[in-house]
Amino acid sequence: MKPFENEGSDDQFQTAGKESEEHLWGKVELYRRKCKEIEPWFQGEYRFERKVADRVPDCFVLGELVNRWFEFVAGSNQDYRAKTREALRLGFVIYWVFHIDHREQIQDVRQALTPELQEPCSFGVYDPQNGVLEIGEPITYKSYEFPVEGMNEFRPRKILGYRSGAARIGQSGGGFDLGLFDLAGCQRRLITGKYGRHFRAVAPNQSLEDAPWDYPTRDGLKRLVEEGQVTRLGPVRHRNSSVDEL
Repeated sequence: MKPFENEGSDDQFQTAGKESEEHLWGKVELYRRKCKEIEPWFQGEYRFERKVADRVPDCFVLGELVNRWFEFVAGSNQDYRAKTREALRLGFVIYWVFHIDHREQIQDVRQALTPELQEPCSFGVYDPQNGVLEIGEPITYKSYEFPVEGMNEFRPRKILGYRSGAARIGQSGGGFDLGLFDLAGCQRRLITGKYGRHFRAVAPNQSLEDAPWDYPTRDGLKRLVEEGQVTRLGPVRHRNSSVDEL
């Protein structure tokens, strides 16, 4: 394994518990390339082992146009599906990058994301011994179908976890903007109160004033979810705030 060229403090990259050098290398190398402007690197603020709602990505990059979420896999079990859905829900594209000695786990992520992964995806591989970092292709809403599987998808406090609650979701039309959904073939932006009990569905090009509350009703929305007729098409709308509040 090549020695680290650490451009930051050790604490910046490490988890609270014990971490293997194989896993740590991916994060350090990602940051080193950013500092030296060697591909792959991105404009934006890099953050390592920092919470996003109730998850802790290995790294996320806050960019002007695209927010990116990185997970490096070096043999440990991963909740591929839940992390992918969380990243997309919160407005990130997500990269899964595998240690070369554990690249058989790429089959695990493919299996976990089937059948929602709509397009072939080239996942990343890194090789510390030879200084290789290939991040692959990100999973986005264009490549991943996001079926809604329960009513917690419409409860702001459940979406953002115990840290910050509903305050981190942008407000619009007297409620919290949950993002764009397909409801039985109709595209609608859903607005709700902080407890997810009342809704208003806003059609494309429709003014908020013309979208009444309690349409759909909670029971009506629940029925569509149970019938498998609701798909998330985009992330929650984020409140305009400083990145320090993430």
